Amino acid sequence: MHEYTLDFFPAENNWDSSTDVGDPATQACPSPEFWKEIRETREAYRKGKEIPLHSVRPYILRSWKRAKAAKVPHVGANNSFLSPDEFYPILQRNSAFLETAKRIMEELLESIRPSKNFITLTDTDGVYLHVLGTGSSENTLSPKRGAISRETIDGTTSMGLCLEEKIPVCVLGSEHYNSFYDDWACASAPVFHNGAYVGALSLIIERNLFHHHTFGLVIAGAKAISEQMNLRSLLHEQQTVMDILGEAVVALDNQGAVRMMNRSAKKLLHVFADMEGTDFSQIATREDSNKTPFPLGKGTVNGEIVLRLADGTLLRSLYTSSPTPEGGLCITMSERRRAHTLANQLTGAKAIYDFSNIIGQSVSMQEAMQVARKAGENSLTTLVLGESGVGKELIAQAIHNESARRNQPFIVVNCGAIPRDLVQSELFGYEAGAFTGAARTGAPGKFELADGGTLFLDEIGDMSLSAQVNLLRVLQEGEVTRVGGKQACRVDVRVIAATHRNLAEAVENGTFRRDLYYRLHVLVIDVPPLRDRFGDIADLAQFFLNKSSKGLNKGPISISPEVLACIESYDWPGNVRELENLMERVAVMARGPNIELGDLPQSFRMAVRDKHTATENVPERHAPIQAAPTIRDQKKNDLIETLRRVNGNVREAANSLGVSRVTIYSRLKNYGLSPADFR
Repeated sequence: MHEYTLDFFPAENNWDSSTDVGDPATQACPSPEFWKEIRETREAYRKGKEIPLHSVRPYILRSWKRAKAAKVPHVGANNSFLSPDEFYPILQRNSAFLETAKRIMEELLESIRPSKNFITLTDTDGVYLHVLGTGSSENTLSPKRGAISRETIDGTTSMGLCLEEKIPVCVLGSEHYNSFYDDWACASAPVFHNGAYVGALSLIIERNLFHHHTFGLVIAGAKAISEQMNLRSLLHEQQTVMDILGEAVVALDNQGAVRMMNRSAKKLLHVFADMEGTDFSQIATREDSNKTPFPLGKGTVNGEIVLRLADGTLLRSLYTSSPTPEGGLCITMSERRRAHTLANQLTGAKAIYDFSNIIGQSVSMQEAMQVARKAGENSLTTLVLGESGVGKELIAQAIHNESARRNQPFIVVNCGAIPRDLVQSELFGYEAGAFTGAARTGAPGKFELADGGTLFLDEIGDMSLSAQVNLLRVLQEGEVTRVGGKQACRVDVRVIAATHRNLAEAVENGTFRRDLYYRLHVLVIDVPPLRDRFGDIADLAQFFLNKSSKGLNKGPISISPEVLACIESYDWPGNVRELENLMERVAVMARGPNIELGDLPQSFRMAVRDKHTATENVPERHAPIQAAPTIRDQKKNDLIETLRRVNGNVREAANSLGVSRVTIYSRLKNYGLSPADFR
């Protein structure tokens, strides 16, 4: 903090207090003897003579020395001016300083009228930024914007001296180094902003009208500008913080009028002008009434509201409000979708896999991936079919990350893991008091949380019929109604459903709605079981082995041919998930850089051995297993016999074998056969 003090320049006996020109600021002035003494002292100094130290104030003498060293002329007006092109950038750079000082300069001018004077504002280089007042018509002194006042240009003036020493100063009559200013007195006080010197506020007045109280006014004015600039910076910082919060912030007074509204609030409420002083009900009202949506004096935490904006649009918002000591209200709001998106990001509700993470070059897997990539190009409802463990969620995540919704939420719901009586509240949300144990503020459902993104409904075949009705409505209408609520809420959600069940059979059995089945049956991806992905098992096994060994800080581990033959001959009822678990175990148990038969669990080896005849028994160690072709031949024979029995009807063959039509076509292609061969 810079201390401002009055420097009482002449001694008391050199002041003439009898002067009275009718203005409170000019009740005293230096005596004629004072002016004469100063003038003679200056002349002696100019001629290089020794002068008594008590005859001139210390900072005046220091300034004279600097002016003399700079060879400043002893007489003549200052003609140093900036061109408009030079001056304009300086004004722009000092715009905040100038805007803050203007009002204070006007008030200072009013307080010392009708004295003939100038009020000036100079920057850190002594450039006049602003000038008020008329001065005297009897003297040619007339400071103008763009002029420059520095000790190296016009010698000792209060503006130049303040610039050099950064203290409040006044220069009277012949204290000026340049005789041109002898009929004038000037006083300046420095202006600081955040501790840095930004310029000076100055008063130029006829010499005989100067009063030391006027000097005090200049000091007070400079201090006021400094405080206003610091306050302005603080307010700007607060506004910046408000704007980067990401949430809309509105402050209302005790009459419900807007006191402050940040940029996010203007955007959210479709406001494009300064609304300070406007009643908030003119900006937004409750959808169900024309009342002010936020009652004054009442706080709310994590509330939800539907607003009708002035342009007629509806805004569904989450908000928190808190009363202010003056009886007003401070409100933070966020659009429901954005708030849910942030919540999903914090809770990890996002897809992390894409198609590059899916391993599989088999014909059956590539056919499934071709359909999945097509699904990633649009937002159509998609149904993923396949046994447990084949990677249905992995494919759903890849579809989401391939789509235009990749930066939006990816919400997973396992319909088989939620109690039947809670499925609807989990999917569609609930209002406060909808049922015993419901949260007081209600809660959004998974559809609302997934708004703008993707909802993955795993094991949809286990969903209750009552929940299926509401799901069908959401798919058809794009609207969700919370449990216990009456108002429908629009959502934009892409649904990917998955199941290991045969939904066609479930429809025939009456456990799955036919209309929902056809609504889901838009894009169907049939993920083949691992046993039908010829050639993929080796790649997947090595991938999972590498992943596990890295996590265990082990070196590279390879799979011996005997082990590879063994795992390829296995039926894999648990599919890819079972293979991953097996590779994790053998990575822990491996006794060297290669996985040998002895590293496989005994139960696994016995399961493989039991599938073969005595001549094809699996040896305990090192003997190669030739069982895989036998499994392949058995599946081929089963397929041929079935197709012959149904005369080449692929649908009937698929139902008979308990697989999908895609799997039938895939096997036929692998065996070099065609349905026409059996008709």
